[in-house]
Amino acid sequence: MKSFLSSSTRARLGVLLVAASSVTLAGCHGDRIVADDYPQQYDQRHPIVLTEGAARLDLPVGAGRDGLTARQKEDIRAFAADWRKNGRGPLAMMVPRGGASDAAAAYSASALRATLASAGVPSTAVLTQRYSASGPDHLAPIKLGYVKLKAEVPHPCGLWPDDMGNGGGDWYGATQNRDYWNFGCATQQNLAAVVADPEDLARPRTETPIYAGRRQTVIEKHRVGEVTSARYKTEGVRASNTGGAQ
Repeated sequence: MKSFLSSSTRARLGVLLVAASSVTLAGCHGDRIVADDYPQQYDQRHPIVLTEGAARLDLPVGAGRDGLTARQKEDIRAFAADWRKNGRGPLAMMVPRGGASDAAAAYSASALRATLASAGVPSTAVLTQRYSASGPDHLAPIKLGYVKLKAEVPHPCGLWPDDMGNGGGDWYGATQNRDYWNFGCATQQNLAAVVADPEDLARPRTETPIYAGRRQTVIEKHRVGEVTSARYKTEGVRASNTGGAQ
């Protein structure tokens, strides 16, 4: 069948079809490629933030001849050491009233202040308050507490907002092979929980002075032409006898 279109007309139509296809594809995916709002990195989806947390220690009252047991005194000293290192603000002491142990609570509170003082907590840093016991028969404890810096992920892990069976929630996510939402959350949460000082996540520590003794040793070895690295005994050292000569 003979075509009614000339060769030049067919060529122009082909160019128009290609251009129209490009516009269609750009309309479907161009905006997603340029402005995809899905966080690609795990630390973007699950950032570690610094917040204020609370450290608490509850002590049953009336124990021991002087108001505190030996174990309680050890717990208080450890609590005071942690306050000196991580505390942000005063140390609060809540003493019960209206319960079955008011007299014992006052006796234990006096011993507790003495123990805190011996652990390096000045009396001006201790704020004492009273709180009401739940009832006249309630053996309410003395409560110690302070505010400390805490690192955590601002949301719980285990969130699955997208269907894993669809490769990330939609057809676009499936074609891009991107991480699923929950990926990396547990690692971030564990890192925030085990870090010794949460401020280390905000900024690096200042450098400590170098070890002058070791520096002098290295300089002297370099001067006389000796190996400056540490020497380790390697003769006769074997990781395993498996597969080797006895």
